[in-house]
Amino acid sequence: MAQKQPNILLIVIDCLRADRVLGPQRSAQIPALQSLIQRGAAFSHMITVNSLTIPCMISLFSGVYPVTHGVRGMRDHRISDRLPLLAEILHEAGYHTFAEVTSVLGPWVHLDRGFDEFHLRKGAAQPFVGEWGDEFIARFKNRELAEPWFVYLHVWEVHQPRHVLPQYNHPDYGETLYDRAITGVDARLGELTKALDDHTLVLITGDHGEKTPDSKLEARVESQKNSYKELVRRVFPTRVARTIIQVATRTWYRSTRLLRRLGLIKSSLTTLTGHGYHVYDILARVPLIIAGPNVAPLDQVISEQARQIDILPTILDLVGLADKIPEPIDGRSLVPLLRGEKLEPLPAFIESWVTDAVLSSYYGVRTADWKYAYNPRNPERDEELYDLRTDPEETSNVAASHPDIVTEMRELAGHHFQAVKPGQEVGDELTEEELAVLTEHLRELGYVE
Repeated sequence: MAQKQPNILLIVIDCLRADRVLGPQRSAQIPALQSLIQRGAAFSHMITVNSLTIPCMISLFSGVYPVTHGVRGMRDHRISDRLPLLAEILHEAGYHTFAEVTSVLGPWVHLDRGFDEFHLRKGAAQPFVGEWGDEFIARFKNRELAEPWFVYLHVWEVHQPRHVLPQYNHPDYGETLYDRAITGVDARLGELTKALDDHTLVLITGDHGEKTPDSKLEARVESQKNSYKELVRRVFPTRVARTIIQVATRTWYRSTRLLRRLGLIKSSLTTLTGHGYHVYDILARVPLIIAGPNVAPLDQVISEQARQIDILPTILDLVGLADKIPEPIDGRSLVPLLRGEKLEPLPAFIESWVTDAVLSSYYGVRTADWKYAYNPRNPERDEELYDLRTDPEETSNVAASHPDIVTEMRELAGHHFQAVKPGQEVGDELTEEELAVLTEHLRELGYVE
């Protein structure tokens, strides 16, 4: 009798930081996630390719870096139809494919390729923790999906504005609104996983991380900035308000960078929140939790560095489709690490791209020991180097005292970000209609004014 093909549930929780789920800083209550780790494994150092949703999700579904697929930001390009995607590969292998996504991940990005059903919802209006989530979970309880199935769920509650259920809006469930939102999502995940059979491969990760207020001062500053934006929008016509806010945002960000260079503040992240403007670990380090068939030994947290581009080949390997992994590809299967074997350490490349919200571009290289970052528009002035062994929070720039490491990492970054690879698939430009629809969604979320 042929072995039953595992079902696959891939859940991406927007803005989910690894340190707030797996690290000592965790204050959220996450029994469902902990149960999945006990029945599987977790990667504590999964490094994303970017700190913006669209390029991250395209890399996850294609297994290649943004320099290969060509989508570097939120509004420039969409994935080329010539590049194979995870859902297409699984569909061709006999899977019934379903996607429940939110906001910016509409069909204009072309991530809908390979899905039998692709549903776009507004995350704030149709939350996973609300009535829509009840209906979603009912599909699994009632066994409505034809097997084998692949389901991709994108969860929005942890993203700004945080969606915190009233019963979890208490310090017992997290020190911040961010942590309490995680608690609420975890409770709903517990309901969902109970509706699954033992033959389902479950993967939970984040698209990128998030900078949250680290002090009462930062929380007050964030509140004042939001109040200022609302006041400007009420007083001035829409186009004028957008211009005023953009100028104020540029001025604020440039001021923080100047204060850092003068030594008056330790980080240009001071008073900044959100994501999309740097390559620090709080923006680029997410968890990856895997539970289900072929995951053994169980109950392990793997600290070796993994990369977002490794998720596609890992999924295909776990369900017996390793021969379907596209070639060439930037990612590799993490199954050897799941089995306790060794893999050659590889660097992770990270980038941020200019947005209307924060005018900042950074390239970064991360190894197990070092993080190097620079601004490609002014690479020498903005070089940053952090010793992750002694400074995992990246608070002390040691570039000046380690010129040899800086040179090595700069060359590594230059080779990755500047080299044009043979056969490279560059993303296609959005049509005017696609760009207009996407821009409106981004405006609703505060990414553009």
